[in-house]
Amino acid sequence: MCSSDRLNLNYGTAPVELFVSGRVCLFGEHSDWAGGFRKTNSDIPCGHTIVVGTSSEGLYAKARPHASSLLLTSTTEDGERMGPFELSMKPSVLLAEAKKGGFWSYAAGVAYHMAVNFEVKGIELDNYRTTLPMSKGLSSSAAMCVLMARAFSMVYDLKLSIRGEMEYAYQGEILTPSKCGRMDQACAYGPRPVVLTYDGDQLEVEKLIVGEELFMVVADLNAAKDTVTILRDLQAGYPYPADETQRGVHTLLGAVNVDITTRSIAAIAAGDLPTLGGLMLEAQTEFDRYGGAACPSQLVAPVLHKILAHPPLLVHVWGGKGVGSQGDGTAQFLCKGAGGQSAVCGILEKGFGLHCLRLNIPMSTIGESTPEEVKQEGAASRKQVPRERGVSFTHSTAASSCKADRAVGLSSCASVGSIVGTRRTSEETGNIQ
Repeated sequence: MCSSDRLNLNYGTAPVELFVSGRVCLFGEHSDWAGGFRKTNSDIPCGHTIVVGTSSEGLYAKARPHASSLLLTSTTEDGERMGPFELSMKPSVLLAEAKKGGFWSYAAGVAYHMAVNFEVKGIELDNYRTTLPMSKGLSSSAAMCVLMARAFSMVYDLKLSIRGEMEYAYQGEILTPSKCGRMDQACAYGPRPVVLTYDGDQLEVEKLIVGEELFMVVADLNAAKDTVTILRDLQAGYPYPADETQRGVHTLLGAVNVDITTRSIAAIAAGDLPTLGGLMLEAQTEFDRYGGAACPSQLVAPVLHKILAHPPLLVHVWGGKGVGSQGDGTAQFLCKGAGGQSAVCGILEKGFGLHCLRLNIPMSTIGESTPEEVKQEGAASRKQVPRERGVSFTHSTAASSCKADRAVGLSSCASVGSIVGTRRTSEETGNIQ
């Protein structure tokens, strides 16, 4: 059945219900784009990140086909309605809007790739509810891109895998002025911790065993950071470093990251929370050492370090570190149980006036799939699968081997999972035409 036939069948039917979560990078920030440079310099180690999606924090939307346009309406976290915004589905129009940047550019970038790769017409998407904070290191722009890819897939029965959604979302986002890596689109996996490995343009995704429930807090630092400057300064030495500072960034995002990520995967699987907390502190120390030297204007991060070292917090946490691109944006803490999580939120809210989110990552085994994965495997039903179990994230009250990998026990990009028995996901292809 051609796409135009699918379009006619969808007219008059109920809109498709959609949800896409945000994501938190637990370990490995910046190694996604660094690993991407392996296609130019094979001496760069593969990148590895450990990422988990949120559950109720995200973008809620309804989608239906449109005869000729991309018709968008959005809602901010504060409930403000934006749009409707309408664009022709002509590729040249979509591409121009994406490259211009701005709020609607992400949706336009994904729509461009859908228009040129599939025989689709238009789509009407209403993001009627948003519970994901914007610009706080939780991948709100990537969530919008994944939302658009998922909307086209479900409305036009394209049967994209989760990997396919991620790929089109990434390709759409990099048409905008954003210089993101491939990590952010892991929000497509929803509330299941995964490790992503980046080898040039090759991406591998493996699910993680969680041996003990993790009680975390993610706190908005209410301070300023410039992600564009951070990326510019850290990427200045890629693909080939020119001085000692740039070689330090290669070390940080290469051998150091592989080592810490390897040990973190094992600690998560074993439920060894003291070790995992210690690794968070170690990761932050290494980032301060190498990243801070490359971008002192942003990565000295006085607010972040003041919060991480605040004595009343330390008794309640196993460890903490920055989030996303780092800097004075967002902090994350691994807490000592539910009681420690509540205590951390109280201290940060009352003592510093910070806005906190609680992130609970339940125990999981290899065979378990999240409801989002179940939904993707049965995408033909088009019904939203209830998210009965997974990460609870709620508002509080206020493929080739890498040389450096071999040195620390990762013999190849795919061997991360062999450390603790993770399994590669079945979404190995993305239906990219």
